[in-house]
Amino acid sequence: MRIIIVGGGVVGFSLAEHLHRESHDISLIEKNPETCRDLGERLDIKILCGSGSSPRLLEAAGINGAEMIIAVSPNDELNILVCSVAMQYKVPTRIARIRSNEFRGGDSSIDIGQMGVTLVIDPESVVVDAITQFVETPGASDATNFQEGNVLMRGYQVTEDMPVANKAIKDVRQAAREHPMLFIAAIRDGKAFIPDGDYVVRPGDDVFGIFARSSIDAYLSMFNKTRKDVDNVIISGDSLTAVLLADELRKFVDKVTLVDPDAEHASLAANTLNNVEIVHGDCTDSAILNEVYVGNAKFFIGAAKETDYNVMSGLLAKAEGAREVIVVSAEIRHDKLFASIGIDHLIYPRLAIAREILEAINRGQIGRIARIRDLDIEAIRITAAENSPITGRPLQHVRSKIQKGSIIGTVLRGDEMIIPDGNTVIEPGDEMIMITYTINVPRVRKLFKSR
Repeated sequence: MRIIIVGGGVVGFSLAEHLHRESHDISLIEKNPETCRDLGERLDIKILCGSGSSPRLLEAAGINGAEMIIAVSPNDELNILVCSVAMQYKVPTRIARIRSNEFRGGDSSIDIGQMGVTLVIDPESVVVDAITQFVETPGASDATNFQEGNVLMRGYQVTEDMPVANKAIKDVRQAAREHPMLFIAAIRDGKAFIPDGDYVVRPGDDVFGIFARSSIDAYLSMFNKTRKDVDNVIISGDSLTAVLLADELRKFVDKVTLVDPDAEHASLAANTLNNVEIVHGDCTDSAILNEVYVGNAKFFIGAAKETDYNVMSGLLAKAEGAREVIVVSAEIRHDKLFASIGIDHLIYPRLAIAREILEAINRGQIGRIARIRDLDIEAIRITAAENSPITGRPLQHVRSKIQKGSIIGTVLRGDEMIIPDGNTVIEPGDEMIMITYTINVPRVRKLFKSR
């Protein structure tokens, strides 16, 4: 597929890197000459320096015959203009990152589709969703949602007192047979692998499972967790993300407190939010943290505009007793370093946006949609072709064809989600989330193509 990306920041770079790895024909347009030079050294793709709205430059990038354009520059107006120009070149898929409420949402009087955009990526909503994934499954070490939030992947570190400890995976699945789930990866003593049914989960293991949203409570119970644990969340921030997050969390959290360092912004938030306690104050001040009883908070979330403020307030909140701390960071920093000093989860908006776009454009196609932590294990989306070697027969009869160390995590058939077993028959058109080692990806793809 020929794809043009406009914007060479973290989002554009991440998209180009992933899509080029998938053997797509990628061109990237970036205005900053220094960024262009850096991208040219790091990526083996066509890099063009200049404005992404220039028809001349777009033609040089190959817009005639392009199947997709992705506009992810920091400028909303430029991204919309790029899509408008691309529409006139008959590019079928035109994606724009848009931050302003004036151009998106049900309240907007503007029809963004008529301006040429076929898919809008809303940065704030993406970040809110990334944070909410952790809040709705307390204690998770890793959290990823698929299929518009209907398929969940969660990782947990196992302790001796958890029901899953010292049990074979096949026995765990049997005990939870009314709530199908599949354990797709495990880490023991620093070594990662895809476990089979005979694998016995030991205390200290990190295990990753995939399951339907309807099975969330059953899955959490395996790790002695419950959504009812989260009854008190404190959000720190003067950003739109903080306000939207408070509005989302109040739907399922008993007490949500927003601490805003900006008095004017706090006043506006108070006029917008219902059933959220608004406090004007600085969360880098221990007195303010004590005032809002941060020691009782199940989650403290740093979602201000400034990364340093989020990090400092998060560290203080952890020191004062907050159970889990989430920090929004504009900078790509060292996760392990921050984890060692008390921050449980780092949310990188630009990487979250890149992943959201990849998930959107890979629906119905073969494509990588997630990498499990920093391991060589990946979740990829595959659509079964009419006459592939895998379709039409129970999985137990074709298991020998599937690359060793690969498993089908879920089968998506229309609106139905299936956690497969040996009797499951893959039908043409089924979409699967397949878990495999990175090295196996090319071979796995072949199994689902027409013979």
